[in-house]
Amino acid sequence: MEISIGALQDHRMQLTPHMRQSMEILHMSSLDLHELVKQQANENPFIELKHRNPASRNISGSNPDWRLNVDPSATPTLESVLLEQIACMNLDSRLKSLCKWIIGNLDAKGYLPYTRDEISAIQGSTLEQVRQAVQIIQCLEPYGVGASTLAECLLLQLQQMKGIDPLAADLIQQDLPDIAAGRIHQLAVKYDTEPSRIQAAIKQIKVLNPKPGAMYSREQPQYVIPDLTLKLMEGTYTVFLENAAIPGITLSDSYLRLMEEKASQDVYRYLKQQWQAAKGLMDSIERRKATLLQTASLMFELQADFCAKGTAHIGPMTMKQVAEALQVHESTVSRTVSRKYVQTPWGIFELKYFFSSSMKQIDGTSVSSFYMKEKLREAIAGEDRNRPYSDQQLSELLISKGFVISRRTVAKYREQMNLPPALKRRSNV
Repeated sequence: MEISIGALQDHRMQLTPHMRQSMEILHMSSLDLHELVKQQANENPFIELKHRNPASRNISGSNPDWRLNVDPSATPTLESVLLEQIACMNLDSRLKSLCKWIIGNLDAKGYLPYTRDEISAIQGSTLEQVRQAVQIIQCLEPYGVGASTLAECLLLQLQQMKGIDPLAADLIQQDLPDIAAGRIHQLAVKYDTEPSRIQAAIKQIKVLNPKPGAMYSREQPQYVIPDLTLKLMEGTYTVFLENAAIPGITLSDSYLRLMEEKASQDVYRYLKQQWQAAKGLMDSIERRKATLLQTASLMFELQADFCAKGTAHIGPMTMKQVAEALQVHESTVSRTVSRKYVQTPWGIFELKYFFSSSMKQIDGTSVSSFYMKEKLREAIAGEDRNRPYSDQQLSELLISKGFVISRRTVAKYREQMNLPPALKRRSNV
């Protein structure tokens, strides 16, 4: 066997640190980018910030909520409310410690995600101690916390109410799926009573809170800084960059002069390294601005009908289509539109919102899934509530109007729009 040594050329794309940084910054939201720049300004003496007052807005376009000015740490949490009640009880140290552990491990809804056996094993307590601790917590307000299931949660609340029909407890324990499905007449037959009594019991159940811990959630509406604005200028819709969304950076003159003086080799080497990092950050932000503006401008050229008429007229458009027009990779378009928002005459939208698949009509033309959803919504809005359309009937109705859509697609779109099935849309249920 003959052994030989040769050279093999291999062409590979190597990402430089600067290229990697540009890609990361392109993918960032405005808020993340502001945080990055603030962090870099603390570490790099060359970076000086131009202070701006970004106008945060919520996604629906209304004014900022007063809650943005509230210190979240000052608002009560589910844990603090329950611990305050425990502190007033005369419990031995072991039982109090167990109660505190259970309270600290309730989920956001106020439910207990562990079984009694699991808590016993984790905490090294007896089953009797665990049962006693859970029982104590289930007597605290808001009523319903510490439950393991929805039925248990509702029953705990029901026990604190007066004038409740005992039938309500039976329905909670045995028939929640039937209640959700609206099977009033079947339940009336099961309990040998009138449908009106079943409906009255369900009305009592509906005042209960299935998520008693959620009222203490710190989650607030999502506020965004629009990266772009779409405006009608001299009869043409044009996209502009929002200054508030772009961190303002300048290079420190004093440190530039210090670097030019070359006081010592070590100082010069350090300053030059920091200067290059600052310039690289500024270049990446400028590249992000150019890519974002170029991509959005093309998108709204393709979505001219939306610009003039609103969301019902969003046309079919894919990232691949935009990437080919810009002569970039599809992943670049994906990074560009991710978590970027545009203020339009119709509200604030994430750029990803405008990408949708196309659907063929019987005449061969294409419409977007947005358009099809609007037609589906219109069909449901105009139905007889005593005899609502099934998904199959909705499919046949839309086909009769020239659209090509299957029953399965109707069901998928209906669920995406949070529209209930026919049984739950019936007015007498």
